[in-house]
Amino acid sequence: MKEVILEQERLLSPKQLSEIVGLSPAQIRALMNTGKLEFVEISSKTKMLTMSGWERFQKNATKVKRAEGSVAN
Repeated sequence: MKEVILEQERLLSPKQLSEIVGLSPAQIRALMNTGKLEFVEISSKTKMLTMSGWERFQKNATKVKRAEGSVAN
């Protein structure tokens, strides 16, 4: 039988994530409340986040504006 090794990602509080990414805890909570930033609900009062969740948020939220008159490839 094969042994499966799962790595567990570190869970971060909104305050911890805010210190890492440079936003306020209130901004992090607002993103969570609007469903833009995924989280793990430990209990009704405890919600934790991951760096991979933050990276997915950044990827989905990043918009690239094309210069006027440019031709799309």
